[in-house]
Amino acid sequence: MRLKEVDVVEDISPEEFYQKYVKTLTPVKLKNYSKEWAARTKWTYDFLKEKAGHHQVKLHGAWQDNEPTRIEMPAVKEVPFKDYLDMLENDVPSDLRIFLFNLFKLEPDLLEDFDYPPIMDGYLKDYPYMFFGAAGSDVRLHYDIDLSNVFITQFGGTKRITLFDQSQTKYLYKLPFTTHSAADIGNADYEKFPALKLAEGWQTDLLPGETLFMPSGIWHYIQYLDGSFSLSLRTLNPTRMGKLQGAYNVFVIRKLDEYFNKFYKNSWSDYKLKKAIERTNEIVEEREADRLR
Repeated sequence: MRLKEVDVVEDISPEEFYQKYVKTLTPVKLKNYSKEWAARTKWTYDFLKEKAGHHQVKLHGAWQDNEPTRIEMPAVKEVPFKDYLDMLENDVPSDLRIFLFNLFKLEPDLLEDFDYPPIMDGYLKDYPYMFFGAAGSDVRLHYDIDLSNVFITQFGGTKRITLFDQSQTKYLYKLPFTTHSAADIGNADYEKFPALKLAEGWQTDLLPGETLFMPSGIWHYIQYLDGSFSLSLRTLNPTRMGKLQGAYNVFVIRKLDEYFNKFYKNSWSDYKLKKAIERTNEIVEEREADRLR
């Protein structure tokens, strides 16, 4: 894979941001997106343990253990939140994660610790989500099914994020009826997935206080280099077609996949994996044939 650094900006106007990054579907790291937030200094592990540590939270394990062609991922255990935060604070190696966690429904006072910077319109203010991961855990390569834009702000440790735009989908072994890749790019098997070598994208380490803008439809693979957590704020896709496609993905494509998983189980998973590999490897073979002509 050929990966380049993500652009980094301190401050940027909404107009320049739209023209340079939103319109072109290009990721960018924003240094000052959250500069006015109380959360930047307030949300320590001790604070979260005192504020919300008594709640029970569901933890999810390695995605590779969850029939990797399925979208839904069941929890593997449930623990007090403070116990899990202890793991993260002490960088205990584990594959345990919490994702799409709306902590603010449990502790609404935390909503006062951040705002929605006016760099963009259309924030989905009912869906601020938090993501927590233990050191060494990772998030499979995928793009968000609703095609929203995401601003992900890092707290605690460091995440390494690898990104690809939609032009690279042909090399990423996309599973039918999902927005997931069949390949584990953290441990890339180039014999089984040779097209990965042709993919071009970005990679960046997201540090505490930094925000990564991930535009609509961008593929992303996330590694937790340390125990850490982040807050993601989402905005609607700015185009009418993008909104329609996102809704179609959520209410039609996803439901079809759930139906086939329910009634065909392993045979459906096997079919999706076979098709993802066949379709993508055909591209490699065609490129090689063209080169030899």
